[in-house]
Amino acid sequence: MHDPLRIALASFNPRMAAPEANAAELAALRARAADAGADLLLTPVHSLSGAVPPAVAGDAAFAAACETALAPLATADGPAMTVGLPWREHGRLHESVVVLAEGGLRGRRTAHHPRPGFDPGPVPGPLALGDLRLGLMPGADWRNPAIPETLAETGAEILVALDSLPEETDSPERILQAALSRVVENGLPLVLLNRLGAEEESAHDGAALVLNADRSPALRTPSFAESFTVTEWRQEGGAWRCASSPLSAPMEWEERLWRALLLALRDHALRFAPAPILIALDDDPATALTAALAVDAFGTDSIRVRAFLLQEAAAPLASRLGLASSILDLGPALECLGNALPPAAPFLRNPLRRLAMDVLSQAGQGVQPVNGFSACSAAFFPLRYLSPAQCRRLAEWRNAARPPDALGPEYPFLPLPAEEPAPAERHESGLTLWQSLVRADYKRRLLPPGLNIAPRAFGHAEKDRAQAP
Repeated sequence: MHDPLRIALASFNPRMAAPEANAAELAALRARAADAGADLLLTPVHSLSGAVPPAVAGDAAFAAACETALAPLATADGPAMTVGLPWREHGRLHESVVVLAEGGLRGRRTAHHPRPGFDPGPVPGPLALGDLRLGLMPGADWRNPAIPETLAETGAEILVALDSLPEETDSPERILQAALSRVVENGLPLVLLNRLGAEEESAHDGAALVLNADRSPALRTPSFAESFTVTEWRQEGGAWRCASSPLSAPMEWEERLWRALLLALRDHALRFAPAPILIALDDDPATALTAALAVDAFGTDSIRVRAFLLQEAAAPLASRLGLASSILDLGPALECLGNALPPAAPFLRNPLRRLAMDVLSQAGQGVQPVNGFSACSAAFFPLRYLSPAQCRRLAEWRNAARPPDALGPEYPFLPLPAEEPAPAERHESGLTLWQSLVRADYKRRLLPPGLNIAPRAFGHAEKDRAQAP
């Protein structure tokens, strides 16, 4: 590698379990990096395979598909590049990043602190690319001070972390402080590239961060957006230093959360594509907030997005969101069930609405953003882990602002949820607190998935837990 050194950072959303499609995207990014004169292209962890669960990663057919997709990338011309994929060796399954250069596979590094279900690899050493010694750390390895320290002690010149950090409360500040700690501890510059995408109950912002050895920030790319940036490095006093680039402004909490929710909704729907999006509308503020999220994520195309009025009072909301809607008339069914079950008549309306939407969803293989129970496998509960106060903050923010990638109206005039939940109806008297909890606990297990932004150790089991920023 020569001086100056040009390193390209590419953030894109790899499709889960679609190595052929991801390989095409990687080839296009490599060509773009070559046109920009880059010497090295860094792509996210899981960039070839997507963030597949261990059961898929260990499947022989999927492993063969990854090898087939990797082969033309390895032999193609272009700058050196990193590619993330599962790797099986000697009966052990690893989270790995391979380096492709000079028409072949130049090196491979496996995560020493992998996700649960994967086997830990050896403590990594520096990887030589010409005269450059790269401290490449896949996954969570950079979070543990011991791994960067080992790389520094064995001659690494630039630390590179390719991670999959979930969006959490205060995560930008926590990540920055952890990155600064690694720089201070080792006296080396650090490149951190997060994965873009969402799965299960996590979203990942795809942001890149570059810190020089003197702790000065050289690059910070926008969150929740695909990006391609070429950085320029020069040696000063025997150490590499990255030239400063414009730093993206930090987002407000509400915008970060809204964009994380949009990413989670879109990626969830992508797994059921080309399924339609079914939106139920009533006069509840939480339902209005969920509908606004769905419209921002998918637009109002009547071919894909179908809205149903559960109450005529929701018609103005549909109009403000630009949705063509039809009334879901459950009156005859309510009357029939009420006659058959007189004691239950007052409690039939909401369960019947849920049943009707679930049946519509299953009949049309539709994706359903919901606000509670659902028996549909494609349902998603975006507000599941948010408090009423947080929902209110989101609604207030969305009424006044619209993120750049949102497809909905500029001012949706959403009704504001109450800051505190309404007192729950009690159908039985004389229950103690623990009896109430026991009788309500089943609800937690029946709810569809949603985005969880609570601080946690990045999904690691206790015995496998990497040190969290």
